[in-house]
Amino acid sequence: MKTVLTAALLLLAGEAVACGYCVEDKIAATYDHAVITRALANGRHVVFFHVDGAAVSRAALEQAASGRGIEKGSARISPDALTLSVAFDPKRISLVELNALLDRKLAKHKASLLPLRVMERPADLAAVKR
Repeated sequence: MKTVLTAALLLLAGEAVACGYCVEDKIAATYDHAVITRALANGRHVVFFHVDGAAVSRAALEQAASGRGIEKGSARISPDALTLSVAFDPKRISLVELNALLDRKLAKHKASLLPLRVMERPADLAAVKR
């Protein structure tokens, strides 16, 4: 009986596979606890972006995710989920300015970014207000 129950649970667990399209799956694809913990402890915010447009290389996204207000080494990229996350200093650059800066850098690749969520405090994934 235990064997049958174990097999049934394993079969059911296989159906709980991430779709890769919902916001939560996109965030999970670039979530790095160490980066987020360090960023929030230093007064930074972390933003998760959907990459929209033509296929953009990892190298192009890494190159774009640097500059004024962006915490060096904080970029996390998931080409499969079309997601980019970065930590940034809100005292040096606002989310709107950051989005515009990254969009300008990605324009030559015919891509743009759509902010999904921003973390300003631990365990607080806030929806981005337009």
